[in-house]
Amino acid sequence: MVLILSIPVITAVICYLLKSPKLIGYVSLAGALALASAALPVIISAISTPVEMMNGVFYMDALSGYIMALVIFLSLVSAVYSIEYLEHETKVGLTGASGVRKYYALLHLFIFTMLLVTAANNLALMWIAIEATTIVSALLIGLGFSKRSLAIEAAWKYIILCTVGITFALLGIFITYYASSVVMGGHGALNWTTLRSIAPKLNPATMKLAFIFILVGYGTKAGLAPMHNWLPDAHSEAPSPISALLSGILLNTAFYGILRFITITDPSTGSVFTGNLLILFGLISMGISSVFILVQVNYKRLLAYSSIEHMGIISIGIGIGGPVGVYGALLHIMNHALSKPLMFFLSGRIQAHYGSTKIEHVNGVLSSMPLLGTLTFIGALSLAGTPPFNIFISEFTVLRAAVDSGLWTVAGLFLLFAVFVFYGMLSGFGKMLFGGKVTAGVAEDMKSGQSVPPSGFSSSVSSVFNNGIMIVLASLIVVLGFRVPGFINSTLRTCMDIMGVK
Repeated sequence: MVLILSIPVITAVICYLLKSPKLIGYVSLAGALALASAALPVIISAISTPVEMMNGVFYMDALSGYIMALVIFLSLVSAVYSIEYLEHETKVGLTGASGVRKYYALLHLFIFTMLLVTAANNLALMWIAIEATTIVSALLIGLGFSKRSLAIEAAWKYIILCTVGITFALLGIFITYYASSVVMGGHGALNWTTLRSIAPKLNPATMKLAFIFILVGYGTKAGLAPMHNWLPDAHSEAPSPISALLSGILLNTAFYGILRFITITDPSTGSVFTGNLLILFGLISMGISSVFILVQVNYKRLLAYSSIEHMGIISIGIGIGGPVGVYGALLHIMNHALSKPLMFFLSGRIQAHYGSTKIEHVNGVLSSMPLLGTLTFIGALSLAGTPPFNIFISEFTVLRAAVDSGLWTVAGLFLLFAVFVFYGMLSGFGKMLFGGKVTAGVAEDMKSGQSVPPSGFSSSVSSVFNNGIMIVLASLIVVLGFRVPGFINSTLRTCMDIMGVK
C-alpha cells in the first residue's frame, strides 16, 4: 500500500524537476504504468480478502479495490492522452515548458489524493484526502489552457463551494465520533472498521444528523444537485484529460465516502431514512441536469451536466437499495467512468480541430474526422442511455429496482428525466456529427474570448496511442452493453456483501 501511494508522489516530483516537455510526458506515462503494475496484485488480493495495514490506518476490501481500480485505469489512459494533448497546447502557444511541468506534477498528485481516499480506513484521513483532491484539481483547472480568466474563475468557484460543502462532512464526522464515544465509554473511534462493528449500538437520532451533514458535504463534491453549481464551470474549463478524471472518477471517490458512511448509519437508523434522502437528491440531480442538457449550447458543459445526471442515477440506485438497486448503482459507477472520459477525450480533439466549444460552431464531425466522429457517436449514444450500450444496462437495472420496490413515482420521474436527457444529448451531438462543415463560426468564437485556434492534433506516435485508448474505451462500452464479465460481476457481489446487501 505504501508503494502504491508513493509512486504517484515520486512521479510528480520527477516531472516537476525535468526540463524537456516531451520527456516529462513519457516519464508521466512510465509512472502511471508502474502504479498499475504495483496496484493490480494488491487490488486482486483485497477483493477476495480484506487487507488492513499500518495498525488500521489503511484498509482495503472489494469496495475500495473496485474504486481504486477505476482510479488507476483512468489515470493510465489520461496519462497516455495527456502526451499528445500537451504537445498540441504547446504547439499553438497555449502553454510552455513551465506549464507542462506544473500540469504533470499536479496530475500525479491528483492521482495520489484519489488513491488515498480509497485506501483510508480512518474517516478523518479520508476527509483530508477528499479535501486534498479539491485543492490539487483546482490548481489543474486554473492552469487555463484556453481562456485563463474563465479557468481561474471556475477554479475559485470550485474551491469555495466544495470547501464549504465538505465542512459539513467534517461536522458529520465529529458527530459520529461523539456517538461512538458514548458507546465506547468515552473513547471514540474514527476507523471505519471499528465503527462498523459498533454501528447497531450508535444512537439513531445522532446518526441521522451525522448522515445529513455527510450527504450534503460529500454530495457537494460528488456533484449532486442542488449543490452542483461548481461542476459545469470546473469540468468545462479544465484541460480535457483532467475533465475526464473529474467526471469519470473524482465524483465517484466523493460518493465512495457516502457509501462507506451508509454502512455505519443504516444498522443504527434503518435503511429507509438514508434511502429516502438519496432518492430525493438523486431525482433533483436528474431533474435539474435534464433541463440544462436540453438548452445547452456548449458541448463540454453538456457533458458536465450529464455527469450530474449520472451521479443522480447512482444515488437513486443506492437509495432504493436491495440487491437489484445497489448492483445497478455500482455497475453504473463503472459504466459512467468509461463513457464520460471517452467523451471528454473526444471533445478535446474536436475543440483542437474546430477551435470552438460551441455546438453551433461544430458541424460535420463524421465527415471531417470519420474515426473520431464514429467514437463520438458511440459515446453520445451510451451517455444518452441507448441500448445496447453499457449505460443502458445499469440505468435499466436501477429502473427495475424502483418498479420491483413499488416506487412508481420514482420510476415515472426517472423515465421522464431520462427521456429529456436522451433528446438533449442526441440533439446536441447530432448537430455536431452530421451536416456540412462550418468555418465561419470559429472566427466569431475566437472574438468572443475562446482563445483556442483551430489546429488538429498531429499524426504522431502519440496520436496513434490516443486513438488506441479511445477505441479501447469505446469497445468496452459496447461489450459491457451485452454482458457483464464474471470477474466484474463477482466483484460487485462482494461489494454488496460489504455494504450489508444480501
